[in-house]
Amino acid sequence: MKARRRHGGFTLIEIIIVLAVISALIAIITPRFFPFIDEAKHTQAQGDARQIAVAMQAMYKDTGRWPFYYDGRGQLAYIAGTDAQILTSNTACNGGAANTCDTTVPDDATAGNSWELATAVTDNLTNHLIRNRPFNLAGGTDNDYRMNGQRAWKGPYLDRISSVDPWGRSYLVNIANADPGNEGAETQLRVLVISAGPDGELDTLANAFGTGDPEPVDDDIIARVK
Repeated sequence: MKARRRHGGFTLIEIIIVLAVISALIAIITPRFFPFIDEAKHTQAQGDARQIAVAMQAMYKDTGRWPFYYDGRGQLAYIAGTDAQILTSNTACNGGAANTCDTTVPDDATAGNSWELATAVTDNLTNHLIRNRPFNLAGGTDNDYRMNGQRAWKGPYLDRISSVDPWGRSYLVNIANADPGNEGAETQLRVLVISAGPDGELDTLANAFGTGDPEPVDDDIIARVK
């Protein structure tokens, strides 16, 4: 008499064994996989920051000026101040208090060499590097960079700008440091593109100065503009 052949699916014990093997493999692979994800995010943020810095340098080479704001008279000028006047990758920012315009900047404003000045007026990088539409603080029609003759705007200088870094926060530029009035004979304030990195805290000083490339503090990711 021939033995009866079994037909049908897996038994419960077989399913449990398969699931146990899969779980064990996941437990082994996952810790090895996450560092690659973190490294890829860091590489992306560094690349984004460098692209923004290079684009700003190209614009300066063409126009002879760094991207900055309109003053109350509708003229291109730096807004008076000493702290964190910023340009941001956040395209929703068009001249507002930094702590309400850009979530990267903490609400607790601090004095000194900080990115956290709550009254900083901002504009977004897209307006200057891609669209040629600097925000006019005085209202009314925007006065663009001229596009012919000497010192003309020859952009766009980037195809696009990432609105946020890999951790969901904006890239910032401490553009106030580009004001020639802030440059001394012995020290030169650095203009930086910065990402707050994984922890979301801006630890590198906004008013750092020197002639060499600065070192980022903690997990900040930076690229020097000037």
